[in-house]
Amino acid sequence: MIKNCTIISLIIFLSCSLYEDTEQPDIYFQINDFDMLPMGRTISDMMMGPNNNFLYLCDYNNNSMIKISTQGTMKILNELVVGSHPIAMDISPDKSHIAVAMEGESNVYLISLEDFTISTIISVSLMNMNDIVFVNSNRLLLSSTTDPTVITYDIDSDTESSQSILNGELLIDQEDSIAYVASSSSIKKYHISNNQASLSPYVADPFGFSATINHFIINDDILYVCLNNKEDSESIRSIYSYNANTLTFAGKYQVGSPGLGVVVDTNNERIFIAPQDADENGVFIIEFDTQTKLEKNYYLAAGNLKEKCMVIDQTSSYIYILVNTPGDNDSFEPYNDYPFDLQRIEIYN
Repeated sequence: MIKNCTIISLIIFLSCSLYEDTEQPDIYFQINDFDMLPMGRTISDMMMGPNNNFLYLCDYNNNSMIKISTQGTMKILNELVVGSHPIAMDISPDKSHIAVAMEGESNVYLISLEDFTISTIISVSLMNMNDIVFVNSNRLLLSSTTDPTVITYDIDSDTESSQSILNGELLIDQEDSIAYVASSSSIKKYHISNNQASLSPYVADPFGFSATINHFIINDDILYVCLNNKEDSESIRSIYSYNANTLTFAGKYQVGSPGLGVVVDTNNERIFIAPQDADENGVFIIEFDTQTKLEKNYYLAAGNLKEKCMVIDQTSSYIYILVNTPGDNDSFEPYNDYPFDLQRIEIYN
């Protein structure tokens, strides 16, 4: 009887043992398989410098600007403390300064590109600024999430003017003095003359929902906008393009989820889109052909991506993206739950 109980107990023990999966994946990646610059920062905006040698980043949580060398191994060259929560920036047409808008104070910081120092601090009436662009080398256009209209600021005369322009993400055609605004409802076009803006008769079709603008760029007279509908993000599966002259719909690029960023190569032949969601194999930057609007290549990212933080260098050799790599979110620091690192991806030719 004791022998039988022992055998039964052994059978039960073996049948209840945990299954151990010893099968190894065919392909897997570690963080050192990617071209990375570890930073652990919460970045709100990113731009390539005029000479293609440097990247400039707004470090939102640390109230600073970061200058990164892109030559050879990426590295942080300098960090400059500015005001409260830098949110957006633009480089002047003469390539001498960066203008940085603050979300946490009503100031704009002009930073010299020559020595990466603060040249001027400009006080404006806007609170909660969200975007800034140069109309020309002496005039700025600024938007806010809470103030009703956009303002212009003349640097030479130190004067501010309110404009009849809706708030939103801003773009400027400096050659023709045209401002484009991606608002929560549609894209609008304004002509700027003698420091006054007038609405163009061309207005894009309404989005049909209250949109969050993740990224907004212009390239070769085509506007590209990455939208999100926070009430129903699953309904947004493409990024949209519009003719900059007439604001007519120029096509869409399906990526399966809201787009977080978009860049175009210098020949206007290839479009690279950062989607919000991963597929079963990971997070990929998707390359499209501009003529066929079909997928062409895929580039693996090291983690989840960040809206508005994707740039391409001026030779169309590399894409730079911000990624939230797994394991970075264990920080005990306040307001530092989702730090991002910089990844460089070589474009396939």
